[in-house]
Amino acid sequence: MPPETRPAQPVARAGVRLGVDVGGVRVGVARSDPAGVLATPVETVAAGDACLPRLVALAAEHDAMELVVGLPRSLSGGEGPAAAGVRLFAGRLAAALATRPVRLVDERLST
Repeated sequence: MPPETRPAQPVARAGVRLGVDVGGVRVGVARSDPAGVLATPVETVAAGDACLPRLVALAAEHDAMELVVGLPRSLSGGEGPAAAGVRLFAGRLAAALATRPVRLVDERLST
């Protein structure tokens, strides 16, 4: 296919993203480099009342363009109680981060 007739490839915006791994006791936070190639651990935050304010502060500190929250699904794609809890947490995080998007990402087959 000549280049002018190929479908346009979506272009990923450059910028730091924070990855959020929600657990019952702790929430892991990592950050990407601006190109989105390399992820580095940032902090482990205790789950609880102070968690959301700390994530808001980390987003500002790292000037994150968005936060990516891992959604735990079964291999068949189904969602159980853990996924429901993560969806609830992501909704509260999105409300606390009114100026930065929060995106859920399927974490099946990730390590």
